[in-house]
Amino acid sequence: MVWCMYILMTHPDVYQDCCDEVDRVLHGQPPDNSQLSELYILEAVLQETLRLYPPAPVIVRECIREHSIGTDEQRIHVPKGATFLLNTYALHRSDQYWQDPLTFCYKRWMRNADGLKPKLSHPFCYLPFSVGNRNCIGQNFAMLEAKVMLALFIQRLHFEIVPGQKVVPIMTITMKTKYGLQAKVKRRF
Repeated sequence: MVWCMYILMTHPDVYQDCCDEVDRVLHGQPPDNSQLSELYILEAVLQETLRLYPPAPVIVRECIREHSIGTDEQRIHVPKGATFLLNTYALHRSDQYWQDPLTFCYKRWMRNADGLKPKLSHPFCYLPFSVGNRNCIGQNFAMLEAKVMLALFIQRLHFEIVPGQKVVPIMTITMKTKYGLQAKVKRRF
């Protein structure tokens, strides 16, 4: 949530889009389940934030049996016990999979007229919660909880970043800000 608030405070146009959507959909009331599903911009902002600032910037896995992967031209032998490190931070910022990868653009996640999410350039280019048998079991709950929190924050409060602070991501088990994130917070209404 810290990274999402950082994005909103440093992208006033995105912040305004979120405020407009929350005001239009919620009408000043706490969100219910049907209203949450109508918060398309908030959902897209959360997805794009997770792309740029994945909660688990590195995924570590150990090979449990010998494998051979790749094409005939680029075959790679993977022995049993080999450790894999997947840098999701770098993957999510790769121009091989993302157009203008270092720019925050929530519109890349907006649903089409039929309500369908956009198709990714590769099925495994976006892994904020990992993938496969070992993916995050709580990812749907986490996204729902984040959407509720963000909707209530935006509905009730106004955030402004404190100028002059150094916002530096550090990678530990999760990605966080090295020096924290300071904001001026006041009631919206």
